[in-house]
Amino acid sequence: MLHLYPNTSSLRELFVLYARALDEPPFESRAVFLCGAPDPDLARQLAGHAVFLNLPPSSLEGLRLPALWRLWRWCRTQPRFDLVVAHRFKALTLALALHRLGMTRHVFGVVHEIGQFEGHRRRTIERAVRAPLTLIGVSDAVGADLSRRFPAFAGRRIEALPNAVSDPPPADRAQALAALDLDPQRFWLGSVGRLVRVKGYDVLLRAFAPLAREISRLGLALIGSGPEEQSLRALSRELGVEAQVAFCGWRPDARAMLVAFDVCVFPSRNEAFGLAIAEAMAAGRPVIASAVGGIPEVVGDQALLVPADDVGALGDAMRRMVEDADLRQTMGAALHARWQSQFSAQQLVQRLQARVRAATGTSP
Repeated sequence: MLHLYPNTSSLRELFVLYARALDEPPFESRAVFLCGAPDPDLARQLAGHAVFLNLPPSSLEGLRLPALWRLWRWCRTQPRFDLVVAHRFKALTLALALHRLGMTRHVFGVVHEIGQFEGHRRRTIERAVRAPLTLIGVSDAVGADLSRRFPAFAGRRIEALPNAVSDPPPADRAQALAALDLDPQRFWLGSVGRLVRVKGYDVLLRAFAPLAREISRLGLALIGSGPEEQSLRALSRELGVEAQVAFCGWRPDARAMLVAFDVCVFPSRNEAFGLAIAEAMAAGRPVIASAVGGIPEVVGDQALLVPADDVGALGDAMRRMVEDADLRQTMGAALHARWQSQFSAQQLVQRLQARVRAATGTSP
């Protein structure tokens, strides 16, 4: 099995889960990171079965011939692969090229977003209809979007394989609050994600502001970075809640910080799955989220769901959570149980291995 990953900076934990799932008998895996310098931590987690091509991002643009050349040279040193599992579109195009060059028998293309196949991307997939390609959506919502776009692939060639997160790291609330420099006397609403428009943090600030002016002990903490940070800071000042909003920046230990939040809030305008939501579930945090994309199938009926871009509904949901301690406790426990039964690492391993066996004809 060959796993093709675009870089070493995103979805690291999920990439490791995929590679580990197919690196036990009867499977054997190699993981190739196209961009990004050698990473000792990733190499250790993957038991030395990781290869870092350290390509410049520009090599993945256009026809991607420099990337294909390097990848082809490395593949020539390996036995022929039974399957290439490629994450995201650029890696998928290289996997399809490897098939045409006789380097692999099957290709899985893991799709992490809704609506990404337009223009030349759509045509690329349509031209691969005769290739042994299976499109794997990270949620039912992604699978449904793929089926609408590619009817020729509908059926067994488009499948849903929900994302997963591993067991939560050991976490201590007092330590997490101190690490984030958050006042332990406040009630903290919090979120983890890139500071980009699709995450809806402008809506969150507008919903938070009237509640914060009414309840002075409330705080809102955002873990993440991105191009919207300055505009969000300006919005918090404009709304008069700057002193109650903490911008915590990007943190590699964000999962261990979730315990600092009394409630996790994810106001996304679009979301294929919501890994940060699954992480909050694993940590036993109560959740408020937008009813978009794959989020409803992740949380089921165990969280408070609101329409995207609805400031009033989001504010009402936050007020309800702040005022109802029993609801917070019950919801946190129910979401943790749902993560364990649906989105744990064990669930991903079992589902992925079953799909690979079916595709390659491998016996259990």
